Amino acid sequence: MNPNPFPNDGPYSNVFGLEPNYPCCTVNHPQGWPKFISNAFLTTPDKLSLVHLYLGPFSTSVTLGSSNKVTATVNTLYPFSDTLTTTITATSAFTYYVRIPSWVVGGTIAINGAAAKALSPSNGLQAVSAAAGTTTFVLNLPAAITTESRPHGSIAVQRGPLHYAFDIPRSQKVLARNTQQTLAVDLEFDATAAWQYAIDPATLKFSNVPPSSGKLPSPVFDSGKSPLTITVTACPITWATAGSTFAAAPPTSPACTGAQKTLTLTPYGTTKLRIGEFPVFKST
Repeated sequence: MNPNPFPNDGPYSNVFGLEPNYPCCTVNHPQGWPKFISNAFLTTPDKLSLVHLYLGPFSTSVTLGSSNKVTATVNTLYPFSDTLTTTITATSAFTYYVRIPSWVVGGTIAINGAAAKALSPSNGLQAVSAAAGTTTFVLNLPAAITTESRPHGSIAVQRGPLHYAFDIPRSQKVLARNTQQTLAVDLEFDATAAWQYAIDPATLKFSNVPPSSGKLPSPVFDSGKSPLTITVTACPITWATAGSTFAAAPPTSPACTGAQKTLTLTPYGTTKLRIGEFPVFKST
C-alpha cells in the first residue's frame, strides 16, 4: 500500500492471506466458532433451569438438579432465518429460558402447536414451561432494518444480528502460495466495476429467499450464497482514493454524478471487497 494507512502494521496488511502481517489472526480466528457453540447453553445458578444464550442450530444434553436429564435441540438456519424450532426432552418438568435479542420487533412463540403468542421476555430471557417428556416451541424473531450513524455523515446498514455491505465486483490475483500447504494463498482483489455510491436509506428493502433444500450452502459466508439481501436506491458519486489500494473517507453530502440504480447489499461476512459505510442522498 502506498501510502500505508496502518502506522503500526506493515504495507502487506490488507492482503487476503494466511498470515500477511501477523500470524495471530490465523491462530486465533478458528477459536471463535467452537467457543461460541460451547457457550451457547448455560444452567442457572441453582442448576434447575437451562438457558439458551447464543442462538443457532445447536443441541445439548445435561443433567440438571434433582437428576433431571434434559436434551435440547434447536433446528434453525439462524442467523439466515428468523425462525428457530426447539425440541426439549426432560425426565421432569422445569423452566427453560431462551435469550431474546433486543433488536427483535414483533417476536412470537408457539408452544406444542398452539397459536403463536407475543414474546414476553424478562431481562432479555423468555421463559418456557417444559413438561416431563417432550416440549416443542417455535420462535419467530423478526427485525427491522436499522442504520447507524458513522463518520463523515455516512451510515451503516443492519438488520437483526447481521451488518450488510455492497460486495464490489472484483478480479483476483494470487500473490503468493504457501509451500507447505498449497491451498493457502495470498490474494489481491481489484474492483472491476464502480463502487463509489451514495444510498437513500428511505429505500432500504429486506428480502429472504430460503433455500429450497432447507439447507444453507457451505460455506454460506461467500459471495452470492446468502439467502438474505437488502436492496437500496443508489447513485454514483465522486469518491476519491487515498492511496493505491484503499478508499478515502466517505464524502459528506455528495452530489450524484449519474443515474440512480438499485444496489443489492448482502451480509458483511459474505463479501470480500466491500463498502460497508455509505454516504447518503435523497432519491427522486
